[in-house]
Amino acid sequence: MPVASDTSSEYFDHGSRRERVVREILARLFIGSFEAGQKMRVESLAEKFDVSATPVREALVELAGIGILDLQPNRGAVLRKFGPTEIHELVQVRRILECEAVRCACERFAPVELVQFETELLALISANRDSRWSEASRKLDSRLHAAIAAHSGSTRLAHEIGRYAILFSSLRDARHARRKAQANFSHMEENSEHLEIVRKIAARDAQGASEAMAYHVNQSAQVLIQDLFEQLPTS
Repeated sequence: MPVASDTSSEYFDHGSRRERVVREILARLFIGSFEAGQKMRVESLAEKFDVSATPVREALVELAGIGILDLQPNRGAVLRKFGPTEIHELVQVRRILECEAVRCACERFAPVELVQFETELLALISANRDSRWSEASRKLDSRLHAAIAAHSGSTRLAHEIGRYAILFSSLRDARHARRKAQANFSHMEENSEHLEIVRKIAARDAQGASEAMAYHVNQSAQVLIQDLFEQLPTS
């Protein structure tokens, strides 16, 4: 009897290549290497990112799904304009998704999991802020939002949040690269906002958790616009 081949590692490798292409395109867009109206040619991108054409095509479809580019007949993929207005619109969608997720997740978190998040957040709030602190804050941010999505009880909701997670992670990376000092400060604020969300969840206060999440997501929009689009002071 032939042994079935294990394709799971190939599947995940393929998925990671697609995600890498998504992140690379977003990073170049946010730092200005790619411009609005620019055509995204599959062959050129595959060569640039050292991947096959398949993950590039899938990455372009994924980016079209969150409004970063248009897939146009006879023109292929074309990047859309991206600026403060677009961030506000994306944050509006993210706020709706995240607030509903945290409202639904309130009764599904195990107390021990919330205690662990609170302990880590309190440690970050009181710790010295350096590059390792900033990286730890960013990782905890991603873990908390992923946990809330996973505990929402809705596979579709969690999937939609996951699609936007890569986008906002790439925005944070671009912001961090442009304004490291301000990024450290914003991480401090985000940790405090996350702590409020965790405590509202622990109190099983669905409305309070949703309001805390809305405040956090709105604040993130202000920080992103300030750090990515306002003129940096010249030395």
